[in-house]
Amino acid sequence: MKDALSALPCFTQVDSISIIASGLSQHCFKVTADNKVYFAKTLSDNTEVLVAECAGKSDLGPSVIYHDQHWLISNFIDTDNLALSTLGADEKIKHAMKLMVQCHQLNIKPAELSAKDIINSLINNSHYPKSQKAALFQLAKLILEPLTISLNNVCCHGDLNFSNILMNQAKNAWLVDYECACTAPVEYDLAMFIAVNSLDNNDRTRTIEQYETQSSVCVDLELLNRYLLFCYFINTLWYFNAYHEKALVEEMTEDTAVLLKHAQKQWYGFHSSLKVNNSPLLSRLSNKLTNIFTTLNFSNQT
Repeated sequence: MKDALSALPCFTQVDSISIIASGLSQHCFKVTADNKVYFAKTLSDNTEVLVAECAGKSDLGPSVIYHDQHWLISNFIDTDNLALSTLGADEKIKHAMKLMVQCHQLNIKPAELSAKDIINSLINNSHYPKSQKAALFQLAKLILEPLTISLNNVCCHGDLNFSNILMNQAKNAWLVDYECACTAPVEYDLAMFIAVNSLDNNDRTRTIEQYETQSSVCVDLELLNRYLLFCYFINTLWYFNAYHEKALVEEMTEDTAVLLKHAQKQWYGFHSSLKVNNSPLLSRLSNKLTNIFTTLNFSNQT
């Protein structure tokens, strides 16, 4: 890896490289080079570059130093993420919503959210037997149907986890990790924020209130609840797929167990959202799928 990074034209002399293990998708590194410290991340597509550059110019995220088809290099911000902060939930949500509003105001339109493609990819690339995949596709169809096209689309971060917010002691904050950025309704970004951070009902209410206060936008609660089902569903599949991939190549480790726990929490959130949405059809199919996920240790939150 040092050879690959040393070959980049943005560096003259790379002194040290250390892995940043907090991410769950792309490989990230802390690079000391030319008497400075940088953040290096492998890329899956060009979306992250486009949004990260725009965010950097708006002081929403770190400044991008260099990029090509394989790497994104930006300034390294030496501070903890918001997930590790001792701030209370109210303060965390307030800071997160400020950054979300700024993101939604960026003058850039990444590719539109393709909910169907995301679900199809997650199910097709999973290790479920054919019968279980068929049942998941049935549920997916019901989840996708109410996601109507919105004219109020913005640049969404798509994964506004507290761990993707960096904050120093002066409470200056930066939003990082734009690989899931897309053009979508604000309700999608809010739903993913609620789901991926496993917020309870009280924090969910605070989130909506904070967003509306800071943006002067009225959130469509019905659309938000529809996207919550979608977000909990895809998060469950993503975490379990990641867990299964790790379990195939290594013994059960703490990191592997964390992935399974995340999957269980998202599935629990999915069931809770079904009750909120009060859909008998979705509930019946969900109960049917509970039998499937029981064998995968999904049905019980731990």
